[in-house]
Amino acid sequence: MVSFLEAEVQNLLPDGTMPIETQQRLDRLFGGETVAKRIVSVKIWRPDATVIYTNMAKGIIGQHFVSTDVAKAASGQIVAEFKDMISAESAYEQSLGKALIEIYSPLYKTGTKSVIAVGEIYEDASDLDAQLRSSRRETWIVVCLTTLLMLAFLYLIVRRGSFTIAVQRAELRERIADAQHMASQNERLRLEANEANEELLGRIGSDIHDGPIQALTLTRLRIDEIAEIWSDKRQSKGSLARYLDEARSALGDSIDELRHLSTGLVLPELDELSPRQLIELARDRHEGATATQVELDLGDLPQTLPSAMKICVYRIIQESLTNAFRHAGGVGQQVAAAVRDHALELRISDQGAQAAVQPGALASHTKLGHRGIRNRVQAFGGRLNIVRTKKGTDVQVSLPLDHGGL
Repeated sequence: MVSFLEAEVQNLLPDGTMPIETQQRLDRLFGGETVAKRIVSVKIWRPDATVIYTNMAKGIIGQHFVSTDVAKAASGQIVAEFKDMISAESAYEQSLGKALIEIYSPLYKTGTKSVIAVGEIYEDASDLDAQLRSSRRETWIVVCLTTLLMLAFLYLIVRRGSFTIAVQRAELRERIADAQHMASQNERLRLEANEANEELLGRIGSDIHDGPIQALTLTRLRIDEIAEIWSDKRQSKGSLARYLDEARSALGDSIDELRHLSTGLVLPELDELSPRQLIELARDRHEGATATQVELDLGDLPQTLPSAMKICVYRIIQESLTNAFRHAGGVGQQVAAAVRDHALELRISDQGAQAAVQPGALASHTKLGHRGIRNRVQAFGGRLNIVRTKKGTDVQVSLPLDHGGL
């Protein structure tokens, strides 16, 4: 550019065109066989993007084009592009179908920094294009091979991991099945034990009710008859009558105690009741026996329960309300029940003030009652929580229903 083109633009005509003799000299220069092998085309531009010389497409001389590359070169920059010919001024070069390097360079007035023209050359880049194609092809081959190796390696890792996971999953599934089988057997045995226990208690209650109570009742009737006879004769009224009164009182106490015990052991009337009716029955009996009020708060409840669990629920409510009456005077008694998270939730509470120190007999009875409730709850795999509050006591029970509750 500097050696050939810049020297030739120093004598431009006043209108900015290039003299004919200069154009002919440049034609001879770039028409040589040696130069033509490398330089495909040459253009010289005025800074305003008007073509003033080209050695090939002479028809564009004097034409003005919009070219950002010429504008950059006119500002003193050198612009080089490879295979990026899309403008109208490069139509001839595009028609050659060759890979070309297009270079724009500023041409200065001798001894100054003033750009008087822009030189443009198109260099044959077939060798460079071939090298780039080869490099690109080799790069793709390397990338493909590397990717295949990585995929193969990842496939082996994933396959091995999948095999290990499948083996572990099968082992885990087998262990879960064994655990579920054992849990099912344990639950079945527990339910059978509960039913057998309640059945045994029922038989004991029936035997007591049908045997000793009946005999004691007959004895009491006989003693009453003897007492009446002796009263009429008005003989030995002192010590004998006193003795008979004491015996009659003792027998009456025994009968009452056995009757209460029998009633507590056998509850045949619960079999046909729903859980809601069962809770209402326990409430009604307590209210009738204590002349107190019990508030019910019943949510969603199951339609039925196993017999053993019905007795368990009844006993828990009965014992808890009895404790509320003994210790809190029956103030603020409430029974709440609902099903949450596959479990029957019970809460029996009162709002009676708690004594600072309980009497010995009363405390002993409470401990025995709580122990009985806890044993019943644990037999069904449930949870018991007895909370002392500022207002009174809350007995909270949770009985799982996973095995026939709903």
